[in-house]
Amino acid sequence: SLFRHFYVLKMPCHMTITSTEIHKELDLIQEVIKRMASNSFEVKKWLIGILTAIVVFKHDELLGGNGSFIWILLVPVLCFWYLDAFFLSTERLYREMYHWVVRNRPHTEDYLYDLETMERTDRQGTVESFVKAKNNVWRVAASKTIWPFYAVPIFFIVLYAGIQCYTSFMHHR
Repeated sequence: SLFRHFYVLKMPCHMTITSTEIHKELDLIQEVIKRMASNSFEVKKWLIGILTAIVVFKHDELLGGNGSFIWILLVPVLCFWYLDAFFLSTERLYREMYHWVVRNRPHTEDYLYDLETMERTDRQGTVESFVKAKNNVWRVAASKTIWPFYAVPIFFIVLYAGIQCYTSFMHHR
């Protein structure tokens, strides 16, 4: 009896994962996905607010002069474009993780509740990385759902700056 008790303690402990635990893990991943999507939306709201505030409060500097001040508007557009792409890229990573958990969780407790490891071994022993070329920040930034939102203000900034430079050049000629 004592030998049996000792033997059982020395055996590797494989816990049985319940469907409740799987659902908890999936809920955790879904919350991260929701947070990243929400952050992406917030970035767009902040960009619109900041551009509006700059245009309203610096109206005279934007309209006067040779158009050099308008180029400052590119800074928040480019910064927020990158942030938006980063959040959406991270969201895609967690979607990959979600799919891995759905496929593999019933067969292994490896990486249970681990939201940080982006490279995992599946049930066949194959190493799977969630970091894929399609999830790259720069690819996401160039995706058809992101770039038009940021291209529009960039287009108008460049157009307005060009008009201001041309007008200033013609005026001083």
